[in-house]
Amino acid sequence: MKEKHQEAIDEIMDWFDFERVVKVMEFLNWKWITAEEGVPSIGEIKKTARRLLKEAIKKKTSIATGGFKVTYLPKEDFLHLEFVISEFDAVIKK
Repeated sequence: MKEKHQEAIDEIMDWFDFERVVKVMEFLNWKWITAEEGVPSIGEIKKTARRLLKEAIKKKTSIATGGFKVTYLPKEDFLHLEFVISEFDAVIKK
């Protein structure tokens, strides 16, 4: 992994509001299969987010799991992390 990518990951990890994610997950009683017990800990949540960020860069694609969505656009060298609780897409008919 290039240094600039690691720096971008570190910046996201430093500034992303993981505490808010934990609060939402606790409020919704949102459990992960991989969590040892109940709602995952902030450590588990951060570990998953970092893994997804690295994987998106490595595979040069966007990726999502457990509420997290990482958008990686290789051409633009753009990296984005979000936690999604609701989303919907529709195909526009011709």
